[in-house]
Amino acid sequence: MVGVASRARVPAPVPLAELRGPEALGEMLAECDAVIATAPLTPRTRGMLGAEEFARLKPGAALVLISRAEIVDDDALYEALKSGRLGAAAIDVWRDQPPSGENGPPSKRLPFHELPNVVVSPHRAGFAADQFPHLRDAAENLNRLADGRPLINKVDLDAGY
Repeated sequence: MVGVASRARVPAPVPLAELRGPEALGEMLAECDAVIATAPLTPRTRGMLGAEEFARLKPGAALVLISRAEIVDDDALYEALKSGRLGAAAIDVWRDQPPSGENGPPSKRLPFHELPNVVVSPHRAGFAADQFPHLRDAAENLNRLADGRPLINKVDLDAGY
């Protein structure tokens, strides 16, 4: 597992084989099966994942967006997912989400929730750890992936689930 950080020496939440600076993002995207976007929103990170970056990703790669919606170009993300260039996305943050307490799709402008390769949540996934034990499994799988160990509760997408 490799990472990109704004500073050369940043403690990683999981062991990394390599940590590179932001200038290596484009190069690294071509190597990634999955990208977990956890960057804070700053002038430097606003729009850092757009059409050019999605085109550089390995075909079929997955994106997990859990930081701030504004680091991603929504239109480029939607097109990459709709075309299948980006294989899947789990999205927990929204630029234009409905006000708290309102029902409806998480994005008023683009129908991400209608795409078969997208899992959406209303930026509350992190608060549900006690109600949803499978989130502990997800964290365990990140540790297992970093250690090169087999994953638990793995779904075989080729089996037609």
